[in-house]
Amino acid sequence: MMDWAIGLVLGFLGIVGLFLASGAYDIGMHFFGLALFVFAVLFNFWLVKKHYDAEERAGSAPPR
Repeated sequence: MMDWAIGLVLGFLGIVGLFLASGAYDIGMHFFGLALFVFAVLFNFWLVKKHYDAEERAGSAPPR
């Protein structure tokens, strides 16, 4: 359940990063906003991978 909360917060921060990048007047803030967005997306992908890896270890994954 905690992963859902972290994923939602990081998703929100990713959107904030896009707003920062779009309204930036200098190159530093633009790169910071884009880096925040990329970090949020990659972290959420990692959370999804972690979830399915745990299911696979538990043996609850459907057979292929």
